[in-house]
Amino acid sequence: MSYFKKTDAFITGNQELRLPQRIAHTRLKEAFIQDPESHKMIVLPTGTGKTGLIAIAPYEISDGRVLVITPNLVIREGISEAFDTRVFSNFWQKRNVIIDEEKLPSVYRYAGFATPTDKRRVLRLLEGSDIVIANIQKVYSTTSKKALVNILDKDFFDMIIIDEAHHSAAESWLKTLEHFTAKKIVKLTATPFRSDLKELDGEIIYQYELADAISDGLIKNIVAEDYTNERLEFVIDGERVDKETALEQMDKNWVTRSVAYSTKCSETIVKMSIERLNEKRKLGKAHHQIIAVACGIDHAREIKHLYEQHGLTAAVVTSDQPDEAEDTIIQYKKAQIDVVVNVNMLGEGFDHANISIAAIFRPFRTLPPYAQFIGRALRKIPDANDAIDNIAHVIYHKELDLDELWAFYTGAKEKGERRKVIEVEFDHVYSQNRDIGEVDTDGRIIGTTKEFLADGVAKHYGQAITAEINAQQAKIESFADALRKQGHTEEEIEDYKKLQYAKLDNTITEKRNKLRDELIREELHKVHQQDILDQVDKLIADTGIDPRGNQLPASSTNQFLKSSPDNLAYIMKSINSNLKSKLKRGIDEWETYDFTIARAALPEIIQSLKQKIERLGIA
Repeated sequence: MSYFKKTDAFITGNQELRLPQRIAHTRLKEAFIQDPESHKMIVLPTGTGKTGLIAIAPYEISDGRVLVITPNLVIREGISEAFDTRVFSNFWQKRNVIIDEEKLPSVYRYAGFATPTDKRRVLRLLEGSDIVIANIQKVYSTTSKKALVNILDKDFFDMIIIDEAHHSAAESWLKTLEHFTAKKIVKLTATPFRSDLKELDGEIIYQYELADAISDGLIKNIVAEDYTNERLEFVIDGERVDKETALEQMDKNWVTRSVAYSTKCSETIVKMSIERLNEKRKLGKAHHQIIAVACGIDHAREIKHLYEQHGLTAAVVTSDQPDEAEDTIIQYKKAQIDVVVNVNMLGEGFDHANISIAAIFRPFRTLPPYAQFIGRALRKIPDANDAIDNIAHVIYHKELDLDELWAFYTGAKEKGERRKVIEVEFDHVYSQNRDIGEVDTDGRIIGTTKEFLADGVAKHYGQAITAEINAQQAKIESFADALRKQGHTEEEIEDYKKLQYAKLDNTITEKRNKLRDELIREELHKVHQQDILDQVDKLIADTGIDPRGNQLPASSTNQFLKSSPDNLAYIMKSINSNLKSKLKRGIDEWETYDFTIARAALPEIIQSLKQKIERLGIA
């Protein structure tokens, strides 16, 4: 067995992992069992735990080594830091996925080699690794003999995980997948399409919506603020004209570029972003900062100067000057700089929670770079005032023509509100302890069914086990301090700690094994609920039916369905009764394999509901 198959990682029921991470892992296992050939894509918004998902993805799935490919050094370094098994703060131990450090994976960050002797050392490290992390430039190259495709056999990896997968349509990524014979390809992204808006190659097996991430409190909420001036004029051939005339004589691109480069328009955005910054710093608990994006280096310097005129410290970072940018970023993260203005920099992988204001000084033509820029302001500030500190403000000039791109976030918000209603109805239908049946005139009960939601064993167990782990860890560290005071060497103390953590790992594993079936069932129930929420949400969006209307119950001859108070309740009841009929028992009696059957049956039930809605002409 491979390391990832024989190592009993604590994933199912682990409350230290985020729910979308656990659901994505469950979906990944199912997907590779059902179809081991196709690429699997998982969509997670920025700040919701993509690095953690990479850490747990191979367990129970991979039969060999895993290659993690990143698009740039910033992301590679971020993942490498989280995967550094030399420190106890590594992701696996920090989240109680692996307690015993002797069972941690061997991780190697590939950065090339200098000499033939160094190459032999590197190859030994690669051979002995469970996980290899490398940016794409180190994986594929037509000019460098040091690229992994040029030094490793085709079957060296069993699984390849691609971070920020919207890059994967580029030639270097495609050539990499052509070279290696690994069948298990996992693609992670926040935007499941390319810059040309074409869909990426792969099957989306799980998509955690931005609205859900906000609703679940994993990232900041988002507010867009566009500003313009009461009077806006453009100069064409020496003549002053209004916007409408400018659009007629020139075009939209000309107008947006003119606004972007206008010092007066930029001044408006500078003033409004500073006003918001001062407000948040005064009323909140965090040292908030601004991230800005400009058209080019000269434009960025102009924006920097405008902020400095208002008394703020500002700096420019650009991909053309990486060394200077690195120093600036360090100062920015230390709160020595209020505003950083970036050009083709600070995109994917740049994480800094105190960024709460995203000021846009340039037009965006496609969604991915726009979404990535806003994503820099979404990471949640811990231990803060959510109503003030954990609100991200996107500030821009109205005439930059960003309304269509903002509609992506507006759509996400509307979807989130709709899904909240669906979730409430799901809980009502599945948890209500009530009789389901028809009653004839003499009062005889024709059929009765009681159904209820899962009892939360995984949550309570996960919390209890986490509490026990934390208590034991504190006890071990306390005793280690006592040994230190008694004069024991660090080597002796480390031997003691290793022994104690190995015992703790065995204890927790034994307890988990006793409840494994219940834990798996509880996790599958969460996946089942997510499936229903996703598909009902899509049904409502596709048909345009009003969830609070009553056309469906009014048209039904089934007394049980006819009693539904609205369309949404009808849909939920219909799904529930159809699944119960197919599986011959209620959800409280389902075995683990029943959830797989239910998932396969759900699309057909949804399609029947869609056809009924279309026949009735409700939409």
